[in-house]
Amino acid sequence: MQSTWRVLTPGLSDRVLLTVDFGPGRREAGFSDLVANLAPELVVWEPVFAPQTADPVTGTDPHGCVSRWLDDVRNAGLEVCGVLGYCAGGALARQTADLLRTRGLPEPPVVLLDPSHVDGDLIQELFATSVQGYAELLSEDQIRAALAAAAGFTGALGSNIGTQAPAELAEAMRSLQALYDGVVQTVCDMLDADEEVSRGFSERFAAFLSYLVTAGRASAARGGSATVIVSGNHHLPDGFGVEKHRLPVSRAALLADPAVARIVAEALR
Repeated sequence: MQSTWRVLTPGLSDRVLLTVDFGPGRREAGFSDLVANLAPELVVWEPVFAPQTADPVTGTDPHGCVSRWLDDVRNAGLEVCGVLGYCAGGALARQTADLLRTRGLPEPPVVLLDPSHVDGDLIQELFATSVQGYAELLSEDQIRAALAAAAGFTGALGSNIGTQAPAELAEAMRSLQALYDGVVQTVCDMLDADEEVSRGFSERFAAFLSYLVTAGRASAARGGSATVIVSGNHHLPDGFGVEKHRLPVSRAALLADPAVARIVAEALR
């Protein structure tokens, strides 16, 4: 998994706060909304995910991914002061802190926000969200057919994709990619959009699948000490600790809520 960095705030500090999420492009609030409510002197980085190879599983080793992040931080002369993980990024945030400890460095505070275990159900849910984003252009029958086809692949992934044989996992991801590409092509044909537009959407979805596989394979990193913040209706899976803060806010608005920023700031002290 290759990564570059999205600098959410450049700050003036020699310490960096790492945030783990797939990033912008969805309707939910993101870490850029959260850090807008934090101290401006913080340096905040968020990795940008991209597939390393054409194979959706090769290159998604979470240890290698996190190691590259920490090498980048070290080469920049920065020290990690905290790690935040949202949704599927929770396990990767936990693994980042674990690897720092393994390297003999101070283990930073970890804050998990609506952490989720990547399994077949979550991948199906996120595929549905992606396809339903085209609801103004596609018919209900078209959306229903795409989701039913996807369920045939995600249903076989089970409760822990990290235990799936790489070949089987790769085949499921390729099948989901092909389904999504078909949806995108249908939409682009309706809009008379050129091939570059279609390719851009498909490449972003491929990166998203690689991110989910990487996070799913990091499931063994769940556990440990963390501040856990959940939105009003979020179900906290086993292995992510005990919820310390349940806020009466929707999942979509969680990262933009000022109360979340106050809890994060306290955890980072």
